[in-house]
Amino acid sequence: MESTSAPSTQGLYTILVGILLTVLSSFIYWYSSTNTSSDPEEQDKKEEVVVKKGSEKKQSVPVPAPKSKKQQQAAAAKRPSPTSHPLFVNMLRGHTDTINDMDIDQSGKLLATVSNDQTARVWYIKDLGKGQDVKYTRIPLETDGTSISISPDGKAVAVLLPNKNCVDIHRLGKKPGEAATLVLTIDKIKGDLKDVSISPTGKFIIVSTGKTQVYVYSLKGELLHTIDTAQMYNGQISVSPCKDLVGASGFTPQVHFWEVKFNKAGSFQGVQEAMDLSGHKSGVYSFAFSGDTRRAVTVSKDGTWRVYNTDVSWHLNEDPKLLVSGEYPVDDAQGTAHVAMSPDGRIVAIATSNNMSLYNSDTAEQIDSLIGIHSDSITRLEFSDTGKYIFTCGKDKTVRVWLSRAGMKRDVELWAESLKSATNPSHKERLKTQIAETTARLAELAVLC
Repeated sequence: MESTSAPSTQGLYTILVGILLTVLSSFIYWYSSTNTSSDPEEQDKKEEVVVKKGSEKKQSVPVPAPKSKKQQQAAAAKRPSPTSHPLFVNMLRGHTDTINDMDIDQSGKLLATVSNDQTARVWYIKDLGKGQDVKYTRIPLETDGTSISISPDGKAVAVLLPNKNCVDIHRLGKKPGEAATLVLTIDKIKGDLKDVSISPTGKFIIVSTGKTQVYVYSLKGELLHTIDTAQMYNGQISVSPCKDLVGASGFTPQVHFWEVKFNKAGSFQGVQEAMDLSGHKSGVYSFAFSGDTRRAVTVSKDGTWRVYNTDVSWHLNEDPKLLVSGEYPVDDAQGTAHVAMSPDGRIVAIATSNNMSLYNSDTAEQIDSLIGIHSDSITRLEFSDTGKYIFTCGKDKTVRVWLSRAGMKRDVELWAESLKSATNPSHKERLKTQIAETTARLAELAVLC
């Protein structure tokens, strides 16, 4: 019995071993197939580092050699220069450090700038031909200036000097380059000073701190009133083009306004709350008015801008009405945005980092986008008195001037209206020439931009 059962047992073992080997080989095949990428691009990447025959060393990925100085210069030369932009007009040079602020006088003939180079400059911008040198008056300062404002008559500038806790008032000479004269210093101002502004009506001067104070001074330097903005900290502080409204933005999502009141004889009567611009979800970086103060625009940390109708009777508790809102490209690294409104209230300009975007204030449609127009961050932007030009200044120590296509269209409309009532032949011919040349230029820019 034993001799006949042994072969049967041995055969059974052989069969079991064969089954186990079959199962094991099937498992190995399944495992290898599931770990093989079916993506051709991924497979190509793996094949780049396959094991060479007879070696387990992976092929090294070639590292590009560092560019030489000449190669770097050649690459930089290929990048488009801001001055080659079709909307570029001119560049004002001369400051040797960051330009912190600028202001344009009501006549549109003067532009004042102040810098960390301990100087202020007043540029004579009546003529802004491309590449044309612009004359200026240089005003030496005792320390860095952070804010500047031109008087309504264009005869004086107020410069804020935080390191000295004062405001210096300089009277300008009659000609470009003629030395300015220091005529008044408002000193011993308490707090970390931030902004200065001469009211467009020429009745008072305001000085703000980084906290919540706004001081109202007479033109002789007498303190008239102190406003507490209740903003936790002040952002932008400025005065409306008319109606003597002092506005303050900051930590809260509103812009608060106060009316500074004077009687007919010009005597100070007091300050009263006027209105708020509300609706944002976060703090307001900046705000601006149209030339007639009937419209205002705000730009906020929440990534939106809003246009309001401010032609309301705040004395009767009537609130400003929202007209339109839009979004703008937020620059988280920069952490701020600046806004300006054209004098006619039709265009909104917003600057973030070294870029600027233009929007239609009726439809929120983006009109132009100018990217990399400064070599460093923009610190301020302003429209010219006609809206034809936009001025930007920044940390790259320059002021740059840009065409506003919307402003040019407005000029054409105004000239067309004037042409209807013109009677002098030479005047009519001049208007026709201006309309034809500007219309042709607009058509050209429509293709280039």
